[in-house]
Amino acid sequence: MSKLVDAFTASPVGSIVYKPIQRLVHYSRRRANPGIPVDHAIVQASYRDRQFSIEVDRWCGSQRLAIEQCFQDAQYDMPHGPHGVLLNRLYNNILTAGKKPLIVDCGANIGASVLWFTARYPEAHIIAVEPAPDNFALLRKNCNGRDIDLRQAGIGPTDGRAFLSNPLNESMGYRTTDTDGTEITILSVGTLLASKPQSIYSPFLLKVDIEGAEKSLFAGDTSAVNQFPLIILEPHDWLLPGQLTSVEFFRFHAENGREFAMKHENIASIAYHPDLLGIPASWPS
Repeated sequence: MSKLVDAFTASPVGSIVYKPIQRLVHYSRRRANPGIPVDHAIVQASYRDRQFSIEVDRWCGSQRLAIEQCFQDAQYDMPHGPHGVLLNRLYNNILTAGKKPLIVDCGANIGASVLWFTARYPEAHIIAVEPAPDNFALLRKNCNGRDIDLRQAGIGPTDGRAFLSNPLNESMGYRTTDTDGTEITILSVGTLLASKPQSIYSPFLLKVDIEGAEKSLFAGDTSAVNQFPLIILEPHDWLLPGQLTSVEFFRFHAENGREFAMKHENIASIAYHPDLLGIPASWPS
């Protein structure tokens, strides 16, 4: 019903017709989802028999797109084949050692990717990093009660300050800059790792979707970044042509002898491991 109302009111005529019944619709929405603002909606998603109710801004199509990419397309379910077998082994080895696999989600948005990770890697501990206040408010709601450490900050090669802008006025379009916008805190991957005792946590997966800021992240000290056996990155050369935003990532990837895989718009950088030589190329992950 809610989707039908949204589609109907998207047209000028529908918006006019809708006016007389708006109060009734708002009342029904409040009854259906107590505590949810009328300009928000709940989107249902599932993965591996885990069900999620994700709150979104009703009029923000990019938030729904993020949910579709994570749960319908399973864009972060990578790599497969021998690399997938290896990473499942490493994940289980961490658990066998009595530790928690650590996932750091840089650019967590409203939490769709974070929730997907909780379904795919249920024993993992997740640090979710998101600088935008509106996204972070929904991230906090959507991740409430889970083993997730929320950080309202941007990510960079060193700790510091930067500015947040949103030139496309999109939930997934926030960028960090050195000049204009709202001042925010920047945290490094090293700082995040230092906050998690090595006796309890072991780096496993680093997800990086930071709208071009990967250029500065991988241009700095990457020793902490390289501790993650799996890095999943969305490159943004398409968004910022001529700025060579991916060059530093590929330099890091090559210099550290890591292996490469792709799925949809994401790249996987996989730390080399000698066990890969013993896993048949046709082995299912």
